[in-house]
Amino acid sequence: MHNIDINVNVMTPGPEMEMVQKAREALGEGGLKSVRFPQPLESAFDEYYRDKTLKHVRVALLTGFILYAVFGLVDGLLLPADRAHMWFIRYAVVCPTVLVGLAYTYCPPLRRFMQPVVSLVMLVGSLGIVSMVYYDPTPTKNYYYSGLLLLIMGAFTFVSLRLRYAVCWAVATTLAYEAVAIYVNHTDLTILIQNSFSIIATIIIGAFSNSLMENYLRRDFLNTNLLEHENRQLQNATLELRRLSISDPLTGLGNRRHFEVMLDQEWQRAVRSESPIALIFLDIDFFKNFNDNYGHQAGDNCLKLVAQELGRFARRPGDTAARYGGEEFVLLLSGIGLADAATIAKACRNAVEALGIPHSHSPVAGVVTVSAGVAAMIPDLDADRQQLVEAADRALYRAKLKGRNTVVASKRETDQTARQVYPQAVS
Repeated sequence: MHNIDINVNVMTPGPEMEMVQKAREALGEGGLKSVRFPQPLESAFDEYYRDKTLKHVRVALLTGFILYAVFGLVDGLLLPADRAHMWFIRYAVVCPTVLVGLAYTYCPPLRRFMQPVVSLVMLVGSLGIVSMVYYDPTPTKNYYYSGLLLLIMGAFTFVSLRLRYAVCWAVATTLAYEAVAIYVNHTDLTILIQNSFSIIATIIIGAFSNSLMENYLRRDFLNTNLLEHENRQLQNATLELRRLSISDPLTGLGNRRHFEVMLDQEWQRAVRSESPIALIFLDIDFFKNFNDNYGHQAGDNCLKLVAQELGRFARRPGDTAARYGGEEFVLLLSGIGLADAATIAKACRNAVEALGIPHSHSPVAGVVTVSAGVAAMIPDLDADRQQLVEAADRALYRAKLKGRNTVVASKRETDQTARQVYPQAVS
């Protein structure tokens, strides 16, 4: 087709990329403060966070399920323990809940709620441990308390809970533990203070680690977006430069270089398929007179209108309309024989004349017209594409000798090396 395949504009930084840069400045290099990005960037980060931590969440839930189940052996070591209640909590409540949470992570449509769902699973697990603290027969009740500390640290780090969810979960778990320890178990004050201090210290350390991890992911998210943006700009700039290198800036058609590339491509295809290929050279009649009398701006406008009209005749893939140079244009038509190409050339001539662009200084008509030379052949390995170009150019020269505003097809003797030469066709 006559339109250049590459049709892109170099992207400039949009509002979203400006937000990325502002958010990166707010985050700071090496900063520890967790910030929220402007929308819609924060939503994009939420999705990025889910994708990045999905595997961690699954591994953490699976590991938690195994540990929770295996630690049932501890229940057996506590001889006076109420194993019925402990094993009910462990195997009938917590373990199935963890499996449900693990299965939930494999439901993509629901994955956007993964953080609150995992928080709920963790809460069930931590409340299960608090319940076991109640049933622990040892005076110090430290067997399950240590599991509570392990779960708190895992929630902040291994499970990849977002900071706000992890803190809410940890506070709820701590309050539940304090309530059981104070009002149910009547834990000794010294032990209660020691345990509470350990829980709070674990939460602080876990929150610090969680903040570091989230800040790292935020910086990684920003850098990834900026890098992708820069890569897109580089690709677009490269495509734009390529488009400019093969297009004529005035008419928008391909330039001579583009025509030569397409001719080589279609020639090779024609050799393989043993199909014809045709060229039409068109030249605006007495264009110098037009420029001299109407001015170069009018000349440029004339070239644009003629190019637009001729471009309509390159309709199929493999067809190319290009500005060959100055006021000369070329149509490359694949799979077209000489007779059909001559018919198309005649239609081009009529279409340009129908534009009605005034040209009072043309000896052949009162409007802008074109002369056309047509050549076609079925190329083989011994033929040279330059023969086709020269044949069309000679036909154009004869059209000018005949008085212009006409179409002349190549003669038989101009294509002696071609496998097949089509009969002469002159309009």
